[in-house]
Amino acid sequence: MNHIEFIDILSADDELKEKVRCWRNKERIRKSMLMQHQISRKEHFKWIENLTKNNNQKFWIVFANGISIGSAYLQNTNYSKLSSEWGFYIGEDAYKGKGLAKYIVYKLLHHFFEVMKFDVLFTKVFSDNVPAIKTYRKFKFSEIGRSSNNNSREIIILGFSKNDWEKYRTDFENECL
Repeated sequence: MNHIEFIDILSADDELKEKVRCWRNKERIRKSMLMQHQISRKEHFKWIENLTKNNNQKFWIVFANGISIGSAYLQNTNYSKLSSEWGFYIGEDAYKGKGLAKYIVYKLLHHFFEVMKFDVLFTKVFSDNVPAIKTYRKFKFSEIGRSSNNNSREIIILGFSKNDWEKYRTDFENECL
């Protein structure tokens, strides 16, 4: 099994924070994000500073076997409804296509439902992002809606509930542990 660890970006040094910005600005990552502009260093570090004041977002650097490979995050967290949106990306090209996505998804689901004790997790993904959709469907995320962005790209909204977690957790553990 791959050892996946999430480290809060707020505890990272500036070099690692800058690495996250470089990942996020890669064309292959930007084209899958709802906000697709190039992020400046100033904008990035201001966003990180704002994370200290915003409990509706959580951002982690993902490590696989001790090597920083990507990011996972929660956003639009609603504490009264115990829900949040999430996403992730693998920023290091050498780690793409190695089967790590399933470990990242499992780690986040476990944290979200077992540690945070939340009820519903959502994600938004462009309909042409087939690898992401395939991963989410493998983890039994259900389509709950569709919309489009300013460029008329179709967005699929997927959800996964605490009941889903309880139903499929053992299957996920058998695959990922």
